[in-house]
Amino acid sequence: MEAIIMPALGQTSDEAYIQEWYFKEGDTVEMGDPLLSVETDKAQLDVECVADGILLKIVAQAEQTVVAGTIIAYIGDEGETVPE
Repeated sequence: MEAIIMPALGQTSDEAYIQEWYFKEGDTVEMGDPLLSVETDKAQLDVECVADGILLKIVAQAEQTVVAGTIIAYIGDEGETVPE
């Protein structure tokens, strides 16, 4: 299982606003897929998927502001148990 972390997206901001997830829980994702759209104080951009597998759990929802380094989702194999 891979924890997906909100990356640091700029030198002046340590948080990002999640605009939209492009996949829903249970969907198959591949490394390099655009996973979600985020907005910082300076730009709007897509965060790419860093692993292949099933999007097991979305921890940080759309319309939420998240600090860089925060776990936002989990990707793994079907049936894996996600940490609380």
